[in-house]
This record gives sequence, structure tokens and C-alpha cells, in this order.
Amino acid sequence: MKSKQLVKYFFLSLLLCSLISCDILRSLRYGGIPSQSDYKHFPQRIVNNEGPVYNFFKSSKDSHLGTKIGVINRDFNSTNVSLDSFTTLHKTVTFLIIRNDSIVYEKYNKGYTSNSLVSSFSMAKPFVSTLIGIAIDEGKIKSENDFIVDYLPEFKNKIGWEQITIKNLLQHTSGIRFTDSELDPASDNAAFYWGDNLRARMLNLTLECPPNTKFRYSSENTLLLGYIIEKVTGGTISKYLEDKIWKPLGMEAPAAWSLDRKDAKAIEKSFCCLEARAIDFAKLGRLYLNGGNWNGKQILSKKWVELSTHSDPSGNNKHFYNNNWGIGPLKYGSYFAVGLFGQYLYMYPEKNIIIVRFGDRETSYHPNYWQEVFLQIIDQM
Repeated sequence: MKSKQLVKYFFLSLLLCSLISCDILRSLRYGGIPSQSDYKHFPQRIVNNEGPVYNFFKSSKDSHLGTKIGVINRDFNSTNVSLDSFTTLHKTVTFLIIRNDSIVYEKYNKGYTSNSLVSSFSMAKPFVSTLIGIAIDEGKIKSENDFIVDYLPEFKNKIGWEQITIKNLLQHTSGIRFTDSELDPASDNAAFYWGDNLRARMLNLTLECPPNTKFRYSSENTLLLGYIIEKVTGGTISKYLEDKIWKPLGMEAPAAWSLDRKDAKAIEKSFCCLEARAIDFAKLGRLYLNGGNWNGKQILSKKWVELSTHSDPSGNNKHFYNNNWGIGPLKYGSYFAVGLFGQYLYMYPEKNIIIVRFGDRETSYHPNYWQEVFLQIIDQM
């Protein structure tokens, strides 16, 4: 009887998949909305670390920072709440503040600790653009102005794609048609997130407009960047991350990058889904604050760092976004990696400050809200 039920369930599943996208069914099975625990549902590649580990200092003089700093809350209540209270009220699982290579504030909620892995969403994208910069430094890619068909010949027969450059992918001005709504199970973005055949999806998308026409944020752009890295290195993007960033920067622990499937066709979800300790995400921020130099070794060219952390509106790119980094107000010189649910790796060069913040399934916070909060905190330091 049990075997008959399994057969019945199998054929019912096939029928449903023929009527509804299997990606939508997978999305609904796991709750529809992405969460910190989704990595448990995906196959992964491990990104190994290697000693010696780089450790930030621990600052004792700032031990009461969480009660001294006041933050105006989301409802614009005239009474400040302490930073400790604020992180709890606003569904934060990890909050770090690092100044001059010292951890001056560290807060974990909801069972998370300093050893917990946190899952990035779009916060992973600057890791990909950093690897593109390193590949250019190494001569594996000639220039960000190269056409993508020079590296991905399978796109040569797609009309219009021969005009797309690597820079277009970095700036999201490629013109690729893509619906980007994490909360819509029928969107392209949800299909990429939950899907199990990303290589086929890359080849099947079409163009909405010619490149350099308009800015359209798209996970497809970053997935293609990951595919280019795979092509020019002859290995996986996880391996390139391991060799060029994870080991050289002395990460505390191995990371993991989620894959779309388990077999030989698997590819990293390079637009998201890099799992690591919060403190190790901060080390990418330190690399950029030091102009691509890590304790005397130039990991990434200073030219690429400056290019990525300053506004470049060429080709109808947005002033506030470049090479997958968000660009803050000119007055502050800040820049950041940002992801769903208020994920942030936020750099404030003037005071040499790094802020790392992760939350889970809080959909109502606009990115500008968190940037204003960070500036409130920094003004009090």
C-alpha cells in the first residue's frame, strides 16, 4: 500500500509540474519567502579557509556602546532607544561594528552566535565583482569593457547579446529582460533562487532593450559574471573565491555557496546564497577600506577598488550603484553591500568603520532606512 501511495504521489507531482512551474512548487514547499535557513534545502560547495586566521581586536573601552548609543526608532518616536534594544526590536540576528580593526560592538539574537553561519542574499554580489576585478588584474579577463560573447561563445547566436559588455553586467545596464521580485513566486528572480537548471535559464532569457539604455537590477547579470569566472579560471567560482579571497584574508571558518543542483551541471547561485560567519563578511569590507591591500599584499588593485566605490553614471547607470556596490551620499564617502531583509556590509571610510547587519524575513524595511540608522550610529562614535 505504501509503495502504491508513493507511485501515486510521484505521478501527481509530475502532473502538477506540467501545469505549474516546478520552481514555484519548490518555492511554496519551503514557505515562498526566502529565509536564513534556505541553504539547508540547497546543495553546496565548500569554500575552505586556511591559517593563519586574521582576528580583529576586541575593544574593552567600548563595552557599553550598546547602551550609550541611541537610535530613533522606525516610528519616529521622539525617545531614543538604545542600540541593544534597537537590534532586538528590528529582528536583527547579527550586528557588528568594527572601527580601526577593533570590534567595538557585537550583538547576536534569536540563537545566533559568533560561530553561526549567516546566509547572504544580494550581499554576495560584491564578492563576485571583486573576483572579476582580480581576474582582470591577473589578465584572465582583458577588460571590463570586453563583450561577454568573447568569453561565452554560446551567446553569439542570440541577437543583440554581442553588444553586452562585462561592465554592463556589473552595472546592471545589460538590457536583459528579468522580473526581480523575491516575494513573487512566478518572477524570474524566484525561479533563479529556487530553480535547479540555471545553465538552461541563462540561455533562454531575452533582451528587453539594448545595453546602456537603462538600469535594470537583475540576478541574471551576476549569474553571468559567475559563469564568466568559471570559464576563464577553468574551475568553479567557489574555488576562485577560496584561492583569491577566503584563504588570503585569513577567514575564521569555511564558507559554503549554494548550488542549483547536485550533478555535474551544478552552478553556484552567484547572485546570492554565500553562507559564512558575519565576521568573515566584514573582512571584505576591510580589504576595500585598505585599497585592496591585505597586510602588505595587494589582493585587488587599488584602481578596481576606487572604480567600484565611486559613482559612475556612464551608460545610463545609476549614481547610487556601481560594480554591485551601493554608493552612499557624496558627503560621507560611504559604500555598501546590501541584501534582502536589511542585510548590510557598510563601510564609512572617514572613520574607518565597518558595520555588518543580518536580519531574517522582515520585508518592510527600505534600504534607505538602514543607511539612515547607520549614520545615526556613526555620528555618535
